[in-house]
Amino acid sequence: MKVRRLILFAILLVLVCPSPPIRADGNREVVEEIVARVNNEIITLSDLERSRQLLRQELGQRAHGAEFERLLQEQEPDLLRDLIDQSLLVQRALDRGLSVEAEVIKRLDQIRQNMKLNSMDELERAMAAQGVAMEDYKQQVRNQLLSQMLIQRAVASNVFIDADKVRHYYLTHREELVRPEQIRLREILVSTEGYKSEELPAREERVRELLTKIRKGEKFEDLAREYSDAPTAEDGGDLGYFEPDKLAPTVREAVVGLLEGGVSDPVQTRQGYLILQVVEHHAAGIPAFEEVESRIRERLYMEEVQPALREFLNDLRREAYVYVKAGYQDTGAIEEEARPVRAGSRRSRRRRPE
Repeated sequence: MKVRRLILFAILLVLVCPSPPIRADGNREVVEEIVARVNNEIITLSDLERSRQLLRQELGQRAHGAEFERLLQEQEPDLLRDLIDQSLLVQRALDRGLSVEAEVIKRLDQIRQNMKLNSMDELERAMAAQGVAMEDYKQQVRNQLLSQMLIQRAVASNVFIDADKVRHYYLTHREELVRPEQIRLREILVSTEGYKSEELPAREERVRELLTKIRKGEKFEDLAREYSDAPTAEDGGDLGYFEPDKLAPTVREAVVGLLEGGVSDPVQTRQGYLILQVVEHHAAGIPAFEEVESRIRERLYMEEVQPALREFLNDLRREAYVYVKAGYQDTGAIEEEARPVRAGSRRSRRRRPE
């Protein structure tokens, strides 16, 4: 189970850092509107707007028209809740002395490699060209990793799904597991777009070199990460699952009959030369238990982790000072409880809104 997937599913974690208050030098007039305070941290209207923009971009990649509007209407009310949740998680992680600095460096270096840049300076310049400050982005990554680490230690590690429960789910939900024939594909694209005619022989030579490397046993996904010109390169060329009869005719012809792990001859497309690998091939019908065991375990795991995480966040809220400005909605708000505050707790240090 990847904790990253857990967080995305459970709290729709958005990588937006709480901003410091911005004030004029003279009369301390507030320039940036503060919509919420979480202990001594603030969430501004800009944070909320960035979160809303990210949500619209994410939904726009998988839905359009009425479906897009439905999903937006469903998820938009929780944006402020998610920002408050992340602030609470990061603060508790820091209270516990958790550190992710080594992981931050690794994550940034992986991003650099995926972007095929030679140095962190190049990465910083590339981010600046997109209007992103390196330190801001680094803080976003740090917050994400701190949240992940805390959830793993405080919530996810306490959830266990035994084998009998997984088997019972399989036996009682067999009809829901019926699937059509599917194949999972990886790709390596050697682009020819934008190349002059005299440069095309070199591109064809690149295709031959890659096929030689594959036949000598080098991993397809590693070669895809290093050489592919497709957007899937950073995922090792993973295209996901397809029903064979819904593939483009040239692609279907290239992969039909290949065994799992088999690699196609190059397919010439408008974008360039495409090399395909069949990663998995599933027959139509009810899959064997062994094929779906991990997927069922993950589904059951998520069903138990989600409410456990919400309750953990509720506990953090009960111990914290959370203020939301009138006119803004926090869908994670809980009723105030009369309870003693433990000595030395964060709550004993809260500042009231100004």
